[in-house]
Amino acid sequence: MLLQQTTIYQTEDNSFAFSAREVVGKYSMNYYHFHNQYELYYLLSGKRHYFIKDRTTLVEKGNLVLIKPYDIHKTTDPGEGAHERILINFDESYLTPSACELLDTIFNGDRSVLPLLPADQEHIETILFQFIQEIKNEEIGYEAYLQSLLMQLLIYISRHKITDALSLDEEHPSEMHKKMSEIVQYINLNYKEYLSLSCVANQFFISQYYLSRAFKQATGFTFVEYVNSVRIREAQVLLRETNKKVIEIAEEVGFGNISHFGRVFKNITGFSPLHYRKMSKV
Repeated sequence: MLLQQTTIYQTEDNSFAFSAREVVGKYSMNYYHFHNQYELYYLLSGKRHYFIKDRTTLVEKGNLVLIKPYDIHKTTDPGEGAHERILINFDESYLTPSACELLDTIFNGDRSVLPLLPADQEHIETILFQFIQEIKNEEIGYEAYLQSLLMQLLIYISRHKITDALSLDEEHPSEMHKKMSEIVQYINLNYKEYLSLSCVANQFFISQYYLSRAFKQATGFTFVEYVNSVRIREAQVLLRETNKKVIEIAEEVGFGNISHFGRVFKNITGFSPLHYRKMSKV
């Protein structure tokens, strides 16, 4: 066990959050989510299945996971049991302008899960454990030092081309995962259209039963959960960035019923569409 205790820290304005913890026993997130922050996830020990955007990848000890704002993601247990992980979330506002320039280089590759060389693992773990020490000790200037540590981490990732890992093929855990990834990509492209379990199963020449079971196994989502999450994510963009009426947005993202759209939106975000729009304009 590398972590001696759980460490959690968050700035008052929520622009930065750090969490280091050991999870004992088998654990899977019982919900999917997406957010407006960048996320770095480092696995210190154990194994996880990580669904990001359109595929599930096996994450192992020493892997670094990069998640862009609004990427749908969820972790599930691959049957390995306990694991230790460190999680960092941050806004661009937490960084200096020069550090923000690194974000495209780091997060816009084709690969979200980076297997690191031993030397890179050692260097990154050194920085991550410095975060823990600073949060624990709370010495004068520790908030500023946490900010500088994040910049060191981002510089190291971009400079040392942990991006070398981007040239590798990101393999699917199985043929079933590969097929479900193709279906997720299909949903991502066609979320505006009518999508039912039966019509998508027919499109890919598989049974509804197999699609329902395999989709949940591969992604951690039910078919309906995933379709709704994609539609609501796109609705959030339209609510933030356009002045379209809510009923127009509901239809544009694939909901035929405004009441159903409102219920699903609130279930996923915690807010009504109009309340969400007002908050995003503040």
